[in-house]
Amino acid sequence: MLYLEIANNEKPARFLILKSIPVEFKDLSFEEKVELHNKLINEIDFGKYDFDDISIVSPNLLDLKIEIAKEIYRNCYFCEHRCYINRETDRGFCRVKDSYYASEFLHYGEEKILIPSHTIFFCGCNFQCVFCQNWDISQVYFNPSIKGRCLKYDEKRMAKIIELRRALSKNVNFVGGEPTPHLLTILKTLKYLRANIPIVWNSNMYLTLEALNLLNGVVDLYLTDFKFGNNRCAERLSKIKNYFDIVARNHSLLDVDVIVRHLVMPNHLNCCTEKIFRFLSKFDFYVNVMFQYRPEYLARYYEDINRELTYEEMAYALELAKKYRLKLI
Repeated sequence: MLYLEIANNEKPARFLILKSIPVEFKDLSFEEKVELHNKLINEIDFGKYDFDDISIVSPNLLDLKIEIAKEIYRNCYFCEHRCYINRETDRGFCRVKDSYYASEFLHYGEEKILIPSHTIFFCGCNFQCVFCQNWDISQVYFNPSIKGRCLKYDEKRMAKIIELRRALSKNVNFVGGEPTPHLLTILKTLKYLRANIPIVWNSNMYLTLEALNLLNGVVDLYLTDFKFGNNRCAERLSKIKNYFDIVARNHSLLDVDVIVRHLVMPNHLNCCTEKIFRFLSKFDFYVNVMFQYRPEYLARYYEDINRELTYEEMAYALELAKKYRLKLI
Protein backbone atom coordinates (compact mmCIF):
# COMPACT_ATOMS: atom_id res chain seq x y z
CA MET A 1 0.00 0.00 0.00
CA LEU A 2 1.33 3.42 -0.98
CA TYR A 3 -0.52 4.74 2.06
CA LEU A 4 1.82 2.82 4.38
CA GLU A 5 4.91 4.10 2.59
CA ILE A 6 3.68 7.67 3.14
CA ALA A 7 2.77 6.93 6.77
CA ASN A 8 6.31 5.61 7.32
CA ASN A 9 7.83 8.69 5.62
CA GLU A 10 9.21 6.58 2.78
CA LYS A 11 7.18 8.42 0.11
CA PRO A 12 5.70 11.93 -0.16
CA ALA A 13 1.97 12.45 0.34
CA ARG A 14 -0.03 13.25 -2.77
CA PHE A 15 -0.97 16.76 -1.63
CA LEU A 16 2.74 17.64 -1.33
CA ILE A 17 3.29 16.47 -4.88
CA LEU A 18 0.45 18.77 -6.01
CA LYS A 19 2.19 21.69 -4.31
CA SER A 20 5.32 21.03 -6.38
CA ILE A 21 3.54 21.29 -9.75
CA PRO A 22 3.46 24.88 -11.09
CA VAL A 23 0.35 26.12 -12.85
CA GLU A 24 -0.87 29.54 -14.00
CA PHE A 25 -4.63 30.05 -13.98
CA LYS A 26 -5.24 33.69 -13.03
CA ASP A 27 -7.11 34.78 -16.15
CA LEU A 28 -8.84 31.50 -16.97
CA SER A 29 -12.60 30.92 -16.90
CA PHE A 30 -14.04 28.28 -14.57
CA GLU A 31 -14.36 25.80 -17.45
CA GLU A 32 -10.77 26.44 -18.51
CA LYS A 33 -9.55 25.92 -14.93
CA VAL A 34 -11.33 22.56 -14.75
CA GLU A 35 -9.95 21.52 -18.14
CA LEU A 36 -6.41 22.47 -17.14
CA HIS A 37 -6.80 20.71 -13.80
CA ASN A 38 -7.93 17.49 -15.44
CA LYS A 39 -5.10 17.55 -17.95
CA LEU A 40 -2.43 18.03 -15.31
CA ILE A 41 -3.83 15.57 -12.77
CA ASN A 42 -4.05 12.81 -15.38
CA GLU A 43 -0.36 13.24 -16.23
CA ILE A 44 0.88 12.54 -12.68
CA ASP A 45 2.26 9.16 -11.63
CA PHE A 46 2.19 9.65 -7.86
CA GLY A 47 4.00 6.40 -7.10
CA LYS A 48 7.13 7.52 -8.97
CA TYR A 49 7.67 10.66 -6.89
CA ASP A 50 10.34 10.76 -4.20
CA PHE A 51 11.23 13.52 -1.74
CA ASP A 52 13.97 14.77 -4.06
CA ASP A 53 11.24 15.57 -6.62
CA ILE A 54 9.38 17.85 -4.21
CA SER A 55 9.97 21.59 -4.33
CA ILE A 56 7.03 23.75 -3.29
CA VAL A 57 6.09 26.37 -5.88
CA SER A 58 3.36 28.99 -6.15
CA PRO A 59 0.84 29.00 -7.68
CA ASN A 60 0.53 25.22 -7.82
CA LEU A 61 -1.93 22.48 -8.63
CA LEU A 62 -3.36 22.45 -5.11
CA ASP A 63 -4.01 26.20 -5.45
CA LEU A 64 -5.91 25.48 -8.64
CA LYS A 65 -8.05 22.90 -6.83
CA ILE A 66 -8.83 25.49 -4.16
CA GLU A 67 -9.90 28.04 -6.77
CA ILE A 68 -12.21 25.50 -8.44
CA ALA A 69 -13.63 24.52 -5.03
CA LYS A 70 -14.31 28.18 -4.19
CA GLU A 71 -16.44 28.56 -7.30
CA ILE A 72 -18.36 25.35 -6.58
CA TYR A 73 -18.88 26.53 -2.98
CA ARG A 74 -20.69 29.61 -4.34
CA ASN A 75 -23.05 27.33 -6.30
CA CYS A 76 -22.67 24.26 -4.16
CA TYR A 77 -22.65 20.78 -5.62
CA PHE A 78 -20.03 19.03 -3.52
CA CYS A 79 -22.55 16.27 -2.76
CA GLU A 80 -25.33 14.72 -4.80
CA HIS A 81 -28.05 16.79 -3.16
CA ARG A 82 -26.79 19.41 -5.63
CA CYS A 83 -28.41 22.34 -3.80
CA TYR A 84 -26.75 24.91 -6.10
CA ILE A 85 -26.86 27.59 -3.40
CA ASN A 86 -24.22 30.16 -2.52
CA ARG A 87 -22.84 28.88 0.76
CA GLU A 88 -21.19 32.20 1.48
CA THR A 89 -24.68 33.53 2.27
CA ASP A 90 -27.10 30.57 2.46
CA ARG A 91 -27.38 27.00 3.69
CA GLY A 92 -28.29 23.96 1.63
CA PHE A 93 -29.52 20.52 2.67
CA CYS A 94 -26.52 19.93 4.95
CA ARG A 95 -27.12 23.31 6.67
CA VAL A 96 -23.32 23.78 6.81
CA LYS A 97 -21.96 27.22 5.95
CA ASP A 98 -18.78 28.01 7.89
CA SER A 99 -16.82 24.99 9.08
CA TYR A 100 -16.99 23.91 12.71
CA TYR A 101 -15.47 20.85 14.35
CA ALA A 102 -16.32 18.93 17.49
CA SER A 103 -12.92 17.46 18.36
CA GLU A 104 -9.48 16.46 17.12
CA PHE A 105 -7.36 13.81 18.81
CA LEU A 106 -5.20 10.73 18.29
CA HIS A 107 -7.71 7.92 17.74
CA TYR A 108 -6.68 4.40 18.74
CA GLY A 109 -10.02 2.78 17.91
CA GLU A 110 -9.64 2.75 14.11
CA GLU A 111 -8.37 -0.11 11.95
CA LYS A 112 -4.92 -1.38 12.96
CA ILE A 113 -3.05 0.03 9.95
CA LEU A 114 -4.48 3.49 10.71
CA ILE A 115 -3.68 3.92 14.38
CA PRO A 116 -2.82 6.21 15.93
CA SER A 117 -4.98 8.25 13.57
CA HIS A 118 -5.31 12.01 13.97
CA THR A 119 -9.07 12.31 13.57
CA ILE A 120 -10.78 15.65 13.00
CA PHE A 121 -14.52 15.42 13.62
CA PHE A 122 -16.40 18.04 11.61
CA CYS A 123 -19.87 19.17 12.66
CA GLY A 124 -22.79 18.68 10.30
CA CYS A 125 -23.66 16.07 7.70
CA ASN A 126 -25.42 15.72 4.36
CA PHE A 127 -27.30 12.65 5.69
CA GLN A 128 -30.09 12.49 8.28
CA CYS A 129 -29.57 8.95 9.53
CA VAL A 130 -32.17 8.08 12.15
CA PHE A 131 -29.68 5.68 13.80
CA CYS A 132 -26.63 8.00 13.84
CA GLN A 133 -24.26 7.26 16.71
CA ASN A 134 -22.63 10.69 16.35
CA TRP A 135 -25.96 12.51 16.15
CA ASP A 136 -24.90 15.17 18.64
CA ILE A 137 -22.39 16.57 16.13
CA SER A 138 -23.78 15.35 12.79
CA GLN A 139 -27.34 16.58 13.30
CA VAL A 140 -26.57 19.83 15.10
CA TYR A 141 -27.74 21.92 12.12
CA PHE A 142 -30.87 19.85 11.52
CA ASN A 143 -32.08 19.87 15.10
CA PRO A 144 -31.75 23.26 16.90
CA SER A 145 -32.56 21.59 20.22
CA ILE A 146 -29.17 19.84 20.18
CA LYS A 147 -26.62 21.80 22.16
CA GLY A 148 -23.63 21.46 19.86
CA ARG A 149 -20.10 21.33 21.20
CA CYS A 150 -18.67 22.64 17.94
CA LEU A 151 -15.69 24.97 17.62
CA LYS A 152 -14.93 27.39 14.80
CA TYR A 153 -12.45 25.83 12.40
CA ASP A 154 -9.34 27.81 11.44
CA GLU A 155 -7.29 26.34 8.57
CA LYS A 156 -3.90 27.76 9.59
CA ARG A 157 -4.33 26.75 13.21
CA MET A 158 -5.45 23.23 12.31
CA ALA A 159 -2.50 22.79 9.93
CA LYS A 160 -0.16 23.55 12.86
CA ILE A 161 -2.01 21.07 15.08
CA ILE A 162 -1.72 18.38 12.40
CA GLU A 163 2.03 19.03 12.17
CA LEU A 164 2.41 18.71 15.95
CA ARG A 165 0.33 15.51 16.05
CA ARG A 166 2.43 14.02 13.22
CA ALA A 167 5.12 13.08 15.76
CA LEU A 168 2.82 10.19 16.77
CA SER A 169 0.06 9.98 14.15
CA LYS A 170 0.13 7.77 11.06
CA ASN A 171 -2.31 9.97 9.16
CA VAL A 172 -4.79 12.82 9.35
CA ASN A 173 -8.32 11.50 9.17
CA PHE A 174 -11.06 13.93 8.07
CA VAL A 175 -14.41 12.68 9.37
CA GLY A 176 -17.57 13.95 11.03
CA GLY A 177 -20.42 14.18 10.67
CA GLU A 178 -19.24 14.15 7.09
CA PRO A 179 -16.21 15.87 5.51
CA THR A 180 -17.80 16.49 2.08
CA PRO A 181 -19.51 19.82 2.97
CA HIS A 182 -16.11 20.94 4.28
CA LEU A 183 -14.14 20.08 1.16
CA LEU A 184 -13.02 23.66 0.52
CA THR A 185 -11.94 24.06 4.14
CA ILE A 186 -9.90 20.86 3.98
CA LEU A 187 -8.14 21.87 0.77
CA LYS A 188 -7.28 25.24 2.37
CA THR A 189 -5.87 23.39 5.40
CA LEU A 190 -3.56 21.38 3.14
CA LYS A 191 -2.31 24.61 1.60
CA TYR A 192 -0.81 25.52 5.00
CA LEU A 193 0.28 21.98 5.91
CA ARG A 194 4.01 21.26 5.51
CA ALA A 195 4.32 17.87 7.21
CA ASN A 196 4.45 14.72 5.13
CA ILE A 197 1.33 12.85 6.23
CA PRO A 198 -1.19 10.64 4.42
CA ILE A 199 -4.67 12.10 3.96
CA VAL A 200 -7.56 9.83 4.94
CA TRP A 201 -11.03 10.71 3.61
CA ASN A 202 -13.51 9.13 6.05
CA SER A 203 -16.81 9.54 4.22
CA ASN A 204 -20.28 8.32 3.31
CA MET A 205 -19.16 8.76 -0.34
CA TYR A 206 -22.27 10.64 -1.48
CA LEU A 207 -20.02 12.99 -3.46
CA THR A 208 -20.54 14.37 -6.93
CA LEU A 209 -18.13 13.43 -9.68
CA GLU A 210 -16.89 17.02 -9.60
CA ALA A 211 -16.01 16.76 -5.89
CA LEU A 212 -14.42 13.35 -6.37
CA ASN A 213 -12.32 14.88 -9.14
CA LEU A 214 -11.10 17.57 -6.74
CA LEU A 215 -10.03 14.86 -4.29
CA ASN A 216 -8.08 13.08 -7.01
CA GLY A 217 -4.43 13.55 -6.06
CA VAL A 218 -5.30 14.71 -2.55
CA VAL A 219 -6.52 11.57 -0.76
CA ASP A 220 -4.07 8.77 0.02
CA LEU A 221 -6.63 6.39 1.53
CA TYR A 222 -10.41 6.34 1.37
CA LEU A 223 -12.08 5.07 4.54
CA THR A 224 -15.61 4.66 3.25
CA ASP A 225 -18.91 3.96 4.94
CA PHE A 226 -21.12 1.74 2.78
CA LYS A 227 -24.46 1.66 4.59
CA PHE A 228 -27.22 0.39 2.31
CA GLY A 229 -27.53 -2.15 -0.47
CA ASN A 230 -30.47 -0.42 -2.12
CA ASN A 231 -32.00 3.01 -2.58
CA ARG A 232 -35.22 2.30 -0.68
CA CYS A 233 -33.61 1.60 2.71
CA ALA A 234 -31.36 4.65 2.33
CA GLU A 235 -34.26 6.99 1.64
CA ARG A 236 -36.28 5.66 4.58
CA LEU A 237 -33.47 5.60 7.16
CA SER A 238 -31.10 8.38 5.98
CA LYS A 239 -33.37 10.65 3.86
CA ILE A 240 -31.09 10.12 0.84
CA LYS A 241 -32.16 9.57 -2.77
CA ASN A 242 -30.40 7.27 -5.25
CA TYR A 243 -27.97 6.19 -2.54
CA PHE A 244 -26.75 2.85 -3.87
CA ASP A 245 -26.40 4.08 -7.45
CA ILE A 246 -24.23 7.03 -6.40
CA VAL A 247 -22.11 5.34 -3.73
CA ALA A 248 -21.50 2.27 -5.90
CA ARG A 249 -20.49 4.54 -8.80
CA ASN A 250 -18.03 6.44 -6.63
CA HIS A 251 -16.43 3.28 -5.26
CA SER A 252 -15.95 1.98 -8.79
CA LEU A 253 -13.88 5.11 -9.61
CA LEU A 254 -11.42 4.91 -6.72
CA ASP A 255 -7.84 4.14 -7.75
CA VAL A 256 -6.02 4.58 -4.41
CA ASP A 257 -5.98 2.50 -1.22
CA VAL A 258 -9.48 1.84 0.12
CA ILE A 259 -10.94 0.44 3.33
CA VAL A 260 -14.70 -0.05 3.22
CA ARG A 261 -16.67 -0.17 6.45
CA HIS A 262 -20.08 -1.78 6.59
CA LEU A 263 -22.13 -1.45 9.76
CA VAL A 264 -24.35 -4.52 9.89
CA MET A 265 -27.87 -3.62 11.00
CA PRO A 266 -30.59 -5.93 12.33
CA ASN A 267 -33.06 -7.17 9.73
CA HIS A 268 -30.98 -5.69 6.88
CA LEU A 269 -28.66 -8.55 5.99
CA ASN A 270 -30.49 -9.67 2.86
CA CYS A 271 -31.55 -6.28 1.56
CA CYS A 272 -28.32 -4.45 2.39
CA THR A 273 -25.36 -6.49 3.69
CA GLU A 274 -25.42 -9.22 1.03
CA LYS A 275 -25.99 -6.79 -1.84
CA ILE A 276 -23.09 -4.60 -0.67
CA PHE A 277 -20.79 -7.61 -0.31
CA ARG A 278 -21.75 -8.84 -3.76
CA PHE A 279 -20.84 -5.46 -5.21
CA LEU A 280 -17.56 -5.21 -3.26
CA SER A 281 -16.48 -8.66 -4.44
CA LYS A 282 -15.59 -7.05 -7.79
CA PHE A 283 -12.86 -4.90 -6.21
CA ASP A 284 -9.60 -5.34 -4.36
CA PHE A 285 -10.72 -3.34 -1.32
CA TYR A 286 -10.14 -4.10 2.32
CA VAL A 287 -13.48 -4.53 4.12
CA ASN A 288 -14.30 -4.05 7.79
CA VAL A 289 -17.50 -5.84 8.79
CA MET A 290 -18.70 -3.94 11.85
CA PHE A 291 -21.01 -5.26 14.56
CA GLN A 292 -21.16 -2.14 16.75
CA TYR A 293 -24.73 -1.25 15.83
CA ARG A 294 -26.95 -0.10 18.67
CA PRO A 295 -30.27 1.76 18.42
CA GLU A 296 -29.29 5.42 18.85
CA TYR A 297 -30.90 8.79 18.16
CA LEU A 298 -34.32 8.15 16.53
CA ALA A 299 -33.92 4.42 15.88
CA ARG A 300 -36.49 3.56 18.54
CA TYR A 301 -39.19 4.79 16.17
CA TYR A 302 -38.19 2.25 13.50
CA GLU A 303 -39.16 -1.26 14.52
CA ASP A 304 -36.75 -3.07 12.19
CA ILE A 305 -33.64 -1.42 13.68
CA ASN A 306 -34.79 -0.90 17.27
CA ARG A 307 -32.56 -3.61 18.72
CA GLU A 308 -28.97 -4.82 18.72
CA LEU A 309 -27.72 -7.60 16.45
CA THR A 310 -28.20 -11.24 17.33
CA TYR A 311 -25.29 -13.70 17.31
CA GLU A 312 -27.00 -15.43 14.40
CA GLU A 313 -26.97 -12.21 12.37
CA MET A 314 -23.31 -11.65 13.10
CA ALA A 315 -22.43 -15.19 12.08
CA TYR A 316 -24.48 -14.85 8.89
CA ALA A 317 -22.71 -11.60 7.98
CA LEU A 318 -19.34 -13.35 8.30
CA GLU A 319 -20.63 -16.23 6.18
CA LEU A 320 -21.59 -13.73 3.50
CA ALA A 321 -18.15 -12.12 3.65
CA LYS A 322 -16.59 -15.56 3.15
CA LYS A 323 -19.04 -16.38 0.33
CA TYR A 324 -18.02 -13.27 -1.61
CA ARG A 325 -14.31 -13.71 -0.82
CA LEU A 326 -13.92 -10.30 0.76
CA LYS A 327 -10.51 -9.20 2.00
CA LEU A 328 -11.36 -8.56 5.64
CA ILE A 329 -9.43 -6.21 7.86
